[in-house]
Parts: sequence; structure tokens; C-alpha cells
Amino acid sequence: MSESERAQLAGPGTRLKAGIHRALPTEWQRSGAWQSALDGTRLWRVALRSSGSLGTRVEFRDFSVGAGSVWLYDGVQFVGPYRGRGPYDDGHFWSASVESESVILEYQPAATAGTDGASADPPFQIATIAHQARRITRSTAAQISDSTTSDGADYCQLDPNCYPDWQPAMKNVGELLFEDDGAEYSCSGSLVATRDNSMIPYLLTAGHCIDNEPAARTVQVYWTYQTSSCGATPPTSRASSETTTGAHLIDSGTIEQGDYSLLLLPNVPSDVTYSGWDPSDPPMAASLVGIHHPAASWKRISFGQRTSDADAAVEADDGTVATAPANEYLQILWNQGRTQPGSSGSPLFSGPGVIVGTLTYGPEDPVYTACEIVPNVVGYARFSNTYRNLQAYFEDWPAAGITAAPASLSFKVVDQAAPAAQTVQLTSQTTGQVAFRIRSDAPWIGVSATSGQISAAAPAAVKISVDPSQVPQPGQYSGTVTLLAGTAAPQYVNVTVTVQVSQSNVSASVTPAMVTASGGMWSFEMQLAETAGVATHVTALKIDGTDYSADIAAWFGTNHIAAKGTIQASLQAAGLPAGAQYFEFWGIDDISGQTWYRVATATFR
Repeated sequence: MSESERAQLAGPGTRLKAGIHRALPTEWQRSGAWQSALDGTRLWRVALRSSGSLGTRVEFRDFSVGAGSVWLYDGVQFVGPYRGRGPYDDGHFWSASVESESVILEYQPAATAGTDGASADPPFQIATIAHQARRITRSTAAQISDSTTSDGADYCQLDPNCYPDWQPAMKNVGELLFEDDGAEYSCSGSLVATRDNSMIPYLLTAGHCIDNEPAARTVQVYWTYQTSSCGATPPTSRASSETTTGAHLIDSGTIEQGDYSLLLLPNVPSDVTYSGWDPSDPPMAASLVGIHHPAASWKRISFGQRTSDADAAVEADDGTVATAPANEYLQILWNQGRTQPGSSGSPLFSGPGVIVGTLTYGPEDPVYTACEIVPNVVGYARFSNTYRNLQAYFEDWPAAGITAAPASLSFKVVDQAAPAAQTVQLTSQTTGQVAFRIRSDAPWIGVSATSGQISAAAPAAVKISVDPSQVPQPGQYSGTVTLLAGTAAPQYVNVTVTVQVSQSNVSASVTPAMVTASGGMWSFEMQLAETAGVATHVTALKIDGTDYSADIAAWFGTNHIAAKGTIQASLQAAGLPAGAQYFEFWGIDDISGQTWYRVATATFR
């Protein structure tokens, strides 16, 4: 890993960065090849490698394989098959993880595709891969590990398998790996039961871990990343762990609101169990237990007691500081074991399998390990507050069915012009009033209403719009609008927007802005940068009215500016007049033939 990548992993924030994202080159498909299997089946394969990675995930876009299939494997692990337009039927998803630095991606077209379908490029794009890594003990960049043998958990962490009374509760807890904000993160969470044990696979974690639908869809939960028994050899990878991949976000709250997030999983392994819960707070000095995945490591346990309530300042990933108010958090003083980054979202138990909180914050010191910080006090979001906000789900109140049509919308943005809004009709078969909530899951999607009521006799209409300023670069973007009503499973409207830019956007600059002569010579640099994603040519250049067009290629090394590219020229000159100098540039775009003109100024003295 590069130093910049190590620094990215070690950045501040409440979430543990467990990996980085690496973009594939645009010509990645050229590395793949069609091959014939022994039975004559045509397969397309490509090898992907991210050196030193502990695991690899792949981000698919424009995925549309019909009845074909896509797998990823390393010879030991296989994930897939992925079919159709992917698990969310919108062509965009992250694969499950293969615990290796190298994976083979294999595509088998549908049997009806014929020879034409088994000779062209595969019908999907790979935008990004996730390179998984983990910390050793502290948050400095120099201690990010590239080795599968290192373990980020501190020396005083305890194995829950060594505490028989708490072994059943281990089955409630999992490690969460997910993709968000250009990186991979690790948190913890717990499967949580409804009052009537409906077996709906709700996962409770922290709001600061996952607060948006796109991140929820990337979740991979590792349920059995743990030792096999007390004293057994610790696992060196997650490869043998039972997993669940993908989720939907039901609701979440910020740190100021009590830091909760409830996810709906597609399924869980048969031997995973559901936590119970207590909507009342434990008494002061009560003995409490946390089970968690510290530092993206295998499962651990901590023992402590409730101590005095207090407000706390919690630093977010973007460097801002949020206040965790005392009335929404339990402060726990650890007596044995500790929590670390990566433990966020894990459950606090008042008894085996009875949740009273989820982890939000803890002390972190650049000099001392978690084991050396004494006293060690951490903050858990009170389940009593989470219950008030999510009561309908925990009590499994009757669901109210609402249907949204159409289930998908497509927009086109050309040269930043806002497209017309489109309408989604909401209907219900229920004769009484049904309250609903609507959530936009992408910043560029606007909705005309975020809540309302409908009935069979009174349907509703919601307008969906696109904000071009949020999608300035050409390409295709996908997002969702989520419809929630009662405890019914969320409904989704898939929204895609294709952004086209027909004209370049070139910025011209001269540095320094104040050019001072040295030994009678002026030294300065001209720069032209294209930001819209349209390739263009520089056709003319004048400096203070004098035509230097014939020198463009010699000075800049080229007269062509690639899409989103930059060219620059470092010059020395003598004899220029003092004062403001005007640098004029003319150009023509490669495809459309549209012309442009820019002026930059600098003062010579």
C-alpha cells in the first residue's frame, strides 16, 4: 500500500476504515478472454489482483446478464452466482468478499445467447474493487497492516468462548463490513427479535456506522468470525465464517438523536439467534457485558458496569464534532476487556442476549493502547431511546401495504439542464388512512413530499426530480427512493440518470498571479484544465495581443486537452512590459466542434 493509502486508513472518525477503494483502468476488459469449458460452454474470465489485500470485493455497474451467471472465486471460496440485473434489479451492487488478494471473475452467458453473446465484451462494468486491510493497535498510518497474520485487537481483549454463560449470546453478534464514502468500513451489530418472535431478520447497529440505503446494500455480516472454543487457535481470516450479504436500511438516527440504525437482512444462517431487549435503562452500577469485533478482528467480550451519565463530544469522519447527550447514552466503565474502533454498533447486554444499548464512542489515545487507558469509559446509545423511535418494528405492529408505480425512473441530464420531474403514484388497498414516509437515498434525487397519508379511496402522487449540480460529471448514476409504511417491507423506486456533456469546460490560469523579474527574466506557468469530461483542442493563444498560436504545441507539449485532463507550460521571458498581462486562449471541442474562449491575467513587475 502507498503512504497516501495508509494515511487514508488512519484518518479520524467514529468508524473504523477496514479497506480502501481502488479504481480499475478503463481498459480492464482487455485483460479478459473467452475460453471453452470441457462441455463446450463458452466462458469469459478475467483475473483481478490487489497485492497485499486480505480480501477483495468488486463493484458492478450496468450489470445486465439476463439468464447468464457471474461468479468470483480464488480456488477455495466461490461467491455468486449473480444474475439478471443484480440483487437489487438496478444493475449496481457490490459482490460478496473473497478472502484473497487475487480473484477470478467468470461470466457464463445464457444458453440462448448463441455465439454472438459469447464473443463480445461482457454486459457489465467494474467500477471499483475494495482492498481490505486492518489496523494493528493504534490509529497511526505507520501501523496499518498488509499482512494476514496481524491482529488489530489489543492484548487485554477476552475470548467470549471462555465464558460459558455468554456463549449463547455470541450467536446474536456479527461483524459488519460495508462500503461507503469511497472506503470500506468495519462495525459490529446484533440480530434483534420482535416482541412476537416473528423471525424478521432485523439487524441493530449504530447510526454513525450506516445511515443510508446505498451503504446498507453493501453490508456483509460475518456471524462466526470467532474461535471454535476457549483456547483454540484464533482465526486468521473470515473465509470460514457464515455470512449474510446485502441489507436494506429501515431507519437511523444521528449521534445527537441517539445513534441507532435498523437494517433488514435478506436472510440469516439457521444457527444464528435473535437478541431480546429491554426498553428500560439498567440501574446505576449494574453489571453489563459487551460482545463485539474490535479493530476488525474476531469476536471478543468485555465486562463492566454503568457509571455516571455525561455529555460527550464525538468526532465524525468529516472532522466535525457531535454531542452525544447524557440522557440518550449509558456510560460504561470497563473492568475486564475493552472496546476499540470496529466495536461500534455492538450490543450492550444486561443479561445473556438482552440488549440495553449499542456502542457509539470510547476513549482513543495516540500514545496508549485501549488496554492502557485507565479508567476506560465508553458510551452506548440507550436502547430505551432506540425503542421509542423504532417501536413499531420491535413490537411488530401490523403492516400497511402501499404500492409505488412505476418502480423505476430514468432521467437524462444534458449540459447541466434540469430534466422534467416525473411522477410516482402511491396506492393502497387499505380502506383506512395509511401513514407513509419517503426517503431519498442519493443527494441528487429530490422528492416533493417526505411523508403523508393515503387510503384506497385517496391515492397520492409524489414528484421525483434530479438536481444536476449534484451530478456534474458525465456518466450514469443510480439511486433509490425508499417508501416506508408501518412495518411493511420497504418499497423502492430505482432511479437512474444519464449525464451527458456536449461542451468542454476549460479553466485557464497563470501562476504566480504576481510575476517578479529576476535577473531581467520573468518566470511563470500557464495551465489549462478541462473539468466537464469532454476532450478539446487549443487552437490559438495570444499574450497581451501578440499571437503565439504557433508555439502552443512546443510550449505545452501538445495542443490537445484530454477529458478531465490538464496541460501546462513553464516559460521564461524577457522584455515584457510591466503591469497586467492578458493571456487569451481559443479552442474547439473534439466531437461537437463547439468553440470556446478563455482569458487569464497576471501582473508583471
